[in-house]
This record gives sequence, C-alpha cells and structure tokens, in this order.
Amino acid sequence: MTEEYKILYESWRREKQRQDVQPLPEGFFSAMAVYVNQLREQSRTVDKTTVKGKLIEKEKDYVDKMLQDLNRFRLHKLVSAELNGAPIEPLNLTAEEKHLQVELRRLIAAHVQGVKQIIQGREPKFVASPIDNPPQVTPYPQPPYTQHTEKGEEALKVVRFTQPLPAIMGVDMKTYGPFRAEDVASLPAQNADNLIRKGIAKLVETAP
Repeated sequence: MTEEYKILYESWRREKQRQDVQPLPEGFFSAMAVYVNQLREQSRTVDKTTVKGKLIEKEKDYVDKMLQDLNRFRLHKLVSAELNGAPIEPLNLTAEEKHLQVELRRLIAAHVQGVKQIIQGREPKFVASPIDNPPQVTPYPQPPYTQHTEKGEEALKVVRFTQPLPAIMGVDMKTYGPFRAEDVASLPAQNADNLIRKGIAKLVETAP
C-alpha cells in the first residue's frame, strides 16, 4: 500500500465518520491528482492479467471511489452548514471550497430575496451580484438586550462568544460576524442555540 493511498484512506475515513468538515493535508488534492495520473499510467502499461496488473486496477478503482466520496461528503457538509447557519472552520476548507462557500451564500441570499418579493406580491428578480464583487460581511449590531421581533420575524437571542468565529449565515439568510472572543451579539434563536450547544457562545440573560 502506497503512502498516498494511506493518506487518502485516512482523510476519507475521517470525513465519513465525523460531522464537521475535516482538515486536509497541505496540497492534498494536487498530490492526489499526481497519484491518480500515476495509477492510470501504470494501468495503461501493465498486463492486466497478471497479479500486479489486477492489484493496480483494484487500487485505481478504490482511489477513484474514495475521492468521489470525499468530495461528496465535504460538499454535503458545506451546503448543509450554509442552509442551517452553522459555522465552518475556515482553515478546514480548500481555496476552491472557500470560493464555493461565497458563491452559495450569494445564490441563497438572491433566491430568498426573490421569494420575499413574491410574498409581497411583486415580480421576483432572481438576480445575484457577481461573484467578483461579493457583498461585504459586516458584524451584526450588538445591542445590550434582546431585540423584540415583529410577527413573522425570527426570534433573536443575545449571546457572548467564548472564542473567535468567522462570519456565518443565519437561518434568516442574513450574514452575522465575524466575531471575536467576548463579543456580544443578537442572533436568530436557532443559530444561537446551535453555537451554545457547541460551546462557542453562552446565552446572555436579559430583562424581559
């Protein structure tokens, strides 16, 4: 078993077994591309009727499947996190995945805006801003009390962050953050509860 196969298998296993997006070794996908090309070249030149040829074919098939699974697992986690407003550790994402994350937020926000226009009886305009000019992420206002919401709006909770957190998308499709440790902010209740469960933030008790 080659070192590249071991690295791929361990990365695939962690991604499959754990809920959050897992970190990958530096230059992982570039190394895997070289590895796959080597396997294909060996498969092309070796006698497939020999034991060595059969082993190479089996290794190539396993590698292809694990790479496809790995990308599918990570994509599913990324999309689910954006839809649910759950944070993802930026260091665990590749440059391509960070680009995809921005694109997802843009498309989701544009779609939600179009649906709101329909609800308001207006003709929807499902047009998002170009990815080359993404919306600026700014911290959400941090009032010292629980904000009262009108009927139909998402209830908010005030939380205090125990550690830094990159910007997240709330269940109301608004961008919140980034935050530093000890920052206090109002977040949709569902997002606040999720962060509290993970130990990232603590609830701030406020007067009714």
